[in-house]
Amino acid sequence: MNNATHGDADDHRGSPPILKMLELAKVRKLTWLKEGSSTIQQQALRDLNQAFQNWWKRPDHFGHPIWPKAGINEGFAIRDLSVRRLNRKWGQVLVLKCGWVKFRVTREWRDIETALSARVTKDRAGRWFVSFTRLAPQIEREPTGEIVGLDMGVTHTVATSKGKFLDMKLLTNRERQPKRRLQRKLARQTKGSNRRNATKLSMP
Repeated sequence: MNNATHGDADDHRGSPPILKMLELAKVRKLTWLKEGSSTIQQQALRDLNQAFQNWWKRPDHFGHPIWPKAGINEGFAIRDLSVRRLNRKWGQVLVLKCGWVKFRVTREWRDIETALSARVTKDRAGRWFVSFTRLAPQIEREPTGEIVGLDMGVTHTVATSKGKFLDMKLLTNRERQPKRRLQRKLARQTKGSNRRNATKLSMP
């Protein structure tokens, strides 16, 4: 653990979250942080504080919080969630300081509109994704006493010990063909090249 990280850990151990919020308000007045959403920045501080709390209480289970790296695991949370549907394939989510941002609908809309929060993330290809958090639906079960093993795979999403396959289809048949073509093109291109990055961005 380096000195800078150790100091930050001590700061979070001794200071209640409200003091960090006051420090953030002062820093926002003097730096580029004022261009961003204070709500999102405050939530990031809460998440960081919770990460340290988890690490102190259960170091055997939770890892030490690390500094984010540019282009890796970039993202932020949206707590006060507002969404609206444009059509069958597209919807919009309200991102503070950005306005309404369009996203591709890949789940049932009733699951999206009843979501409690969302997280916006960026992958290494420069693409942005939004995932929605909702309570798991209550399922009535009748115990049978049977035991079934599950194997997560690539060819089949889930394979059971009884020989049943469960496949999750995120792309339509019409979308799969161009994706395979782009995957073959990507395999022939040089890693780190601009053309390869452009191919990544064009993949569905």
